[in-house]
Amino acid sequence: MAKVTFSVIKADVGSIGGHTLPSAAMVQKAKDMVAAQVKNGMLIDGMVTYTGDDIALLMSHTHGTGAAKVHEFAWATFKAATEVAKQEGNYGAGQDLLVDAPSGNVRGAGPAVAEITFDLLPKHRPAEAFMVFAGDKCAPGMYNLPFYLTLADPMHNGGLLLSPVLHKGFTVTVIDMDHSGKDSDRVIKLNLPEQVWDLAALLRDEDRFAIEAVHSRVYPDEQFVSVAATRLHNVAGKYTGKDDPVAVVRVQSIFPAPEEMVEPFAMIQQIITGDCRGSHNMPIMPVAINTPVTGPYCLPIVSALGFSMDKNGRFSHNMVDFFAGNSWDYVRLKVQEKAIEFRRQGFFGVTMASKTELAYTGIMDTLQALDTKFEMRVDQAAKARSVSNNAKDPD
Repeated sequence: MAKVTFSVIKADVGSIGGHTLPSAAMVQKAKDMVAAQVKNGMLIDGMVTYTGDDIALLMSHTHGTGAAKVHEFAWATFKAATEVAKQEGNYGAGQDLLVDAPSGNVRGAGPAVAEITFDLLPKHRPAEAFMVFAGDKCAPGMYNLPFYLTLADPMHNGGLLLSPVLHKGFTVTVIDMDHSGKDSDRVIKLNLPEQVWDLAALLRDEDRFAIEAVHSRVYPDEQFVSVAATRLHNVAGKYTGKDDPVAVVRVQSIFPAPEEMVEPFAMIQQIITGDCRGSHNMPIMPVAINTPVTGPYCLPIVSALGFSMDKNGRFSHNMVDFFAGNSWDYVRLKVQEKAIEFRRQGFFGVTMASKTELAYTGIMDTLQALDTKFEMRVDQAAKARSVSNNAKDPD
């Protein structure tokens, strides 16, 4: 097989008791539809998972990145799961389906999309291993900090010193998520390590700029990171929930190892925009796959799965759930402690999202209504001084 495409497409199309998890019937509907496409040959392999209230379709195929038939199938699957959600009375049925029908590609239509097309098992990569990260209640730039630390900081990734291939660096594509062109994206490519400070200057603004792709410098045709970096409110024109991005990362050999990809999630307990109603800044919680959102203030959560792929593009029978182990219990405790301290401050100052993010919420209606009720109050003493000064100096 010359080339294979790995696509992950994820959406919130309904959940039980609020924004918690999709119902078993919704997930089963998606599984049945994916299995049917594997059986008829449209997909090589596929599986269905969920993180929080988002259903994710993981698919391998030979149709290439952005293939209409794959994206239209994903859309049809989410529509079918939406119908199940409606029948069951689940909350937010079809929430992330922001258009009537996508124009052959669901990117920009609501669902999160991460895809990589690559040569399967070339000489310089005798085995294919990859990871899938999925976030819920998260800003689209949620991967900026952890991926930056893996790509640019040997304090977090020893492979930058130890691997001769990683030592040569990477080409990072950053997308401007505020660009609203319907038929174009505004992107910049930066080479590491030479432009590491330029990359940092952009990525610190995680509500506007995000890592979209990363390529090897030694093997420029080898992409190993793809991130879904789109803003739902830019599509809908209003707040419709957080963007909840997915990321596909090929790992090992000429790319960073899984341990090097997950290390920043353990060490930093990074604070991102997300949380209940999507308008607070809160630390992100690494969780096992198929974890519902049940915690106080529904902390931003992220899952991480690992797979191998055989010579025909089929997934390994088993998968690795990187954030499920006992070693992450300590991290989860630290995140919860950090979250509780942050929430003590309520809605004041840095605990709330940026003004840009709040612009799509109901608080703006309140502020606009109050703005019309402000009155001008004259400082009589200052007015008297001004009159007196003018009388003394008529010129």
